[in-house]
Amino acid sequence: MTVVAIICFAALAACAGACLFRLWRCPTLVDRAIALDTVTATIVSGIAVGIAVTGDGIYADVALVLGLLGFLATVAIARYMGRRGA
Repeated sequence: MTVVAIICFAALAACAGACLFRLWRCPTLVDRAIALDTVTATIVSGIAVGIAVTGDGIYADVALVLGLLGFLATVAIARYMGRRGA
């Protein structure tokens, strides 16, 4: 289980790093919104892997709230862009 967890954390860290680079270097607001949503999903996935490794579900609520906030942020950005016409 530990080797699988290390591989999962490494893959999630690589994904988060690539998304943060995309968030930093992207030219449009759409790309930044997608990158931010992906970073949020990656963090939630990391919390889920941590829960699976430890067997303790104390951080499940944190993952749930963070996933909800990421979704709401993406919807808010999409609505803003829809009104702006971009």
